[in-house]
Amino acid sequence: MGLVKKKAAPELAPVLAPAATGARPDPLASLEDADAAVRRDAAHALGHAALPGAEAALARRLQTEGDAGVREAILTALARIATPDAAAALVPFLDREDAALRNAALESLQQMPAEVAAPALLPLLDHADADLRIFAVQGLGSLVHPSRADWLARVMERDADVNVCLAAVEALAEAGSPEALSSLETLARRFPGDAFVAFAVDAARSSFQGR
Repeated sequence: MGLVKKKAAPELAPVLAPAATGARPDPLASLEDADAAVRRDAAHALGHAALPGAEAALARRLQTEGDAGVREAILTALARIATPDAAAALVPFLDREDAALRNAALESLQQMPAEVAAPALLPLLDHADADLRIFAVQGLGSLVHPSRADWLARVMERDADVNVCLAAVEALAEAGSPEALSSLETLARRFPGDAFVAFAVDAARSSFQGR
């Protein structure tokens, strides 16, 4: 029997491994992912990367975000970015019904440099809502800025709401600004029959004398 020549096996195309593109997920797009962990990681990434539009994207996500961990990551990212746009993005959240979110937004503003946070907070001193003026006073009072005492003094001398004025007294005492003592006296004269004002002014005076 003759030998049968075997047919050569067909050459197989080489199996190529998937190309390693090295591309990372877009954190701006990942902010809208259904997975809270992905959204949280995206917020962290945006806090460390100077991407155009990051402030607006983080603020949009914060408006509807229901996961506490993602919220915290977004607020931390905005505080870390610390641009005027980031500060401006946080201001609307001071007017939200959610008290925890309001307080967290204020804390994020307070973590920013004074020269960034102050321009975002100062306009609120003239807002019609006394609660927003109180938030502005609390925020400005925590900033290390040469004009801090002047801002608080203006509130005590001009604001018509006694609770806003009392917030300014408290912030002034915590900041330790005895140069505003004359404004304390002005406040006492503006509300001569208010026991809370008298007590707050006396306490502030005592705190300055004890320094």
